[in-house]
Amino acid sequence: MIRPSKSAGREAGSRPFERRVLREGIRDQLMKDILSGRLAPGDRIVETRVAQQFGVSQAPVREALRDLELYGFVVSSAFRGSMVRQYSIEDLVQLYPVRAVIEGLAARNAARLMTPAALRRLDASIVTMRSAVLRRDLRAAIDADIAFHQTVVEASGNPVIHEFWERTRLGISIYLTVLSKPFDQLQELGERHLPILEALRNGDSAAAEQTMREHIEEPLRVLASEGATVPVVARKTRTKHDGSRRRLQGAALADPRQH
Repeated sequence: MIRPSKSAGREAGSRPFERRVLREGIRDQLMKDILSGRLAPGDRIVETRVAQQFGVSQAPVREALRDLELYGFVVSSAFRGSMVRQYSIEDLVQLYPVRAVIEGLAARNAARLMTPAALRRLDASIVTMRSAVLRRDLRAAIDADIAFHQTVVEASGNPVIHEFWERTRLGISIYLTVLSKPFDQLQELGERHLPILEALRNGDSAAAEQTMREHIEEPLRVLASEGATVPVVARKTRTKHDGSRRRLQGAALADPRQH
């Protein structure tokens, strides 16, 4: 986490380059907090408190929040300020076909460009998924799942694909994190990634795209079957950003095998 001094924060206001570095550091940390669940859907992010936490002025915080709004991680309004975006089931149903196209194209490109190092990272992600399931560590399993897909996106060599994929990450994390019976359904999580890995290892672009799209499109049936009702799960938390104690989190409950 970036922890610039207060004097550095004041100087940053008059130095565009330095302020950009601060903005990116604050943005990346807030993104990590959102993806990890430390900041839950619906949590408010108060500019003054974030600025105090990082020891900076509000200017780079405001800019970081604008970036996160563009990425789809936060929503802002004149009266309520910024808050972590909440996803309904309808949102996720609309997201997954887009994600399938993006990652299918990424896999097609990656099959031509895949390096031994990237293949090792994919192997390691699958191993981690398997071990996390055995340990009943949902967070580690989710992180390994997302790491697998991120490796494919990065291996595509296309920065535009990577940018669009980043905008889907919050929806992916919410879908995987909030599950009704996670460990009753996670046994095949690692194995479901093997056909993608095989196609990439063989350098088969068409098969890589097809297997990736099928892998991602399967959740649509489960998500659609949930209908318009999103169960609301109350949980107690205290975030370092706003100090609140109770949050209501929209939960899209779905079968994690379908990811």
